Amino acid sequence: MKLQKYINMKCYLCKKVISRDISYKLLNMRVFDMMKKGRYAAFCMLTLLLSAQTLMAQTDTVQQKEKRERVWKLSDYLQIHGYVDTQFDYLLQRENNGVLTQQSVIMLRRARFHFAGQLHPMIDFRVQADLAISPRLLDAWVRVKFCKYVNLEVGQLKTPLTMATVMSPLDLEFIELPQSMATLAGYADITGIPNYSDGLEVGAMLTGTLVDFEKNGERIPILNYYAGIFGGAGVHLKKDNLSKDFSARIDFFPFVKGFRLSGSVYYGNYPLFKDRNAPRIRYSGGAEYKDQHWIFRTEYLQGVTGIADENPMALDSVYLVNTQGLYALVGYWFDMGWGSKSTMVQRLRPAIRYDYYLRDKQDPSTTAHYFSLDLDWWPEEHVRVQLDYTLRLRKAYTTPGHTFAAKVSVRF
Repeated sequence: MKLQKYINMKCYLCKKVISRDISYKLLNMRVFDMMKKGRYAAFCMLTLLLSAQTLMAQTDTVQQKEKRERVWKLSDYLQIHGYVDTQFDYLLQRENNGVLTQQSVIMLRRARFHFAGQLHPMIDFRVQADLAISPRLLDAWVRVKFCKYVNLEVGQLKTPLTMATVMSPLDLEFIELPQSMATLAGYADITGIPNYSDGLEVGAMLTGTLVDFEKNGERIPILNYYAGIFGGAGVHLKKDNLSKDFSARIDFFPFVKGFRLSGSVYYGNYPLFKDRNAPRIRYSGGAEYKDQHWIFRTEYLQGVTGIADENPMALDSVYLVNTQGLYALVGYWFDMGWGSKSTMVQRLRPAIRYDYYLRDKQDPSTTAHYFSLDLDWWPEEHVRVQLDYTLRLRKAYTTPGHTFAAKVSVRF
């Protein structure tokens, strides 16, 4: 009865007089069309379900992959690098009495490993050790980056004295530091205490950028600062007194890309006798220009260091050594390939340096003028070869001296 009403209704809607048989046929055709449409809809629904299942499977795969990648990895927090320096030195010097002095040494200069990582977007660290002579801890600090204006470094780190002494040996233009830098920043040559040989101290230092500006989406610094309080006892030693050493450096970039002016100071003392300290004060000023090819840098460094008086009558007396030095260097990088079929890029840089040094102003015979030539070759990014020649003019000697040095560095 319901079916008949449905048919009559349809016929009424069609505004036509249709027999029951015809109505049944029409109904069958409609049912057939609905069945066909139903199969199409079912096919579409099945395709949609399969696509959704595939998409869900892919999503699950991506989520599983992300989950696997979120698993703690040592490489996410720690990077291990290092380098090994093998060096050859040859010295030729004729003494004032006519005796010819020659020295020839092959040595493993450095075998350094450093571990660096980031524990948090605001916290990173660095630990460096040298195994060349004996296991020796160098850098060991943790840094908290509060903002661009204030970063705090705590641990054993290099004091911010001069531009050259805080550089890595892999970045230095010459095999050896200038005389004044090695003496006044390393302290070993004057104090005779090997713990001061790297300019490393235990303490805390603030660093940051005080003034900068934005250019093409990049922040360009104008004024950077480094200031810290240090124990003043060198590496791995405690200093049992109430005074602490202070060191600071200011780098100014006067709106010329690659150019900076720098000034630094170190004011402190070190334990000379059992119950008495000796002063150790340094001042420096310099300028540097550096781009993709050129490097020019010059620095002046002056210092006052208290040492034990050699006069046997002056027991526990301190003698003040006033030292000064100046150096200037220039070099140029040549970028060369290994041929069209090679992806390696080699770099070659010749450089020259003048190095003036006066160990003690009260003793003019300690004056020295060194003229150095260097050839720095990187056949590829992990291997470095350096060749140095230095003409040594020292007032204490009537004839000049000559040194040749060669160093091969491999970094990883």
